[in-house]
Amino acid sequence: MYQQKFIIRLVFIGFLFLIGIVITRFLIPIDVATISIFASMIVGTLLGTYLAGFIFKSSAVIDEKSESVEDLVKETIDKGKDFIEDITTKKPPVIEEAKKEIENEPKTKEKSARERLKDKGLL
Repeated sequence: MYQQKFIIRLVFIGFLFLIGIVITRFLIPIDVATISIFASMIVGTLLGTYLAGFIFKSSAVIDEKSESVEDLVKETIDKGKDFIEDITTKKPPVIEEAKKEIENEPKTKEKSARERLKDKGLL
């Protein structure tokens, strides 16, 4: 039943519950809640059949793809390990040499703000 089209499924479930309601109506007269119960049963059954169909299809797909999922997980773990190794490894020597050159550059002595103001004649 979970592989049927929606209209066929609705008609089948509708007739099934209609027969059930008619039989119940003759045995136990239910006046007020009959329509509400009838509609709730149909909607609940339709949702249940779609949920069951989804579960059946997803379990079949998972069974088919289980090996490829395992490979994907292993590849992801390996990539993560490589990334962590790249982060934890020492920096390349080119970067170290550039830092040393920057540190070795002579710093020119700049005038302080007070001296610059004195030069301008503002102090």
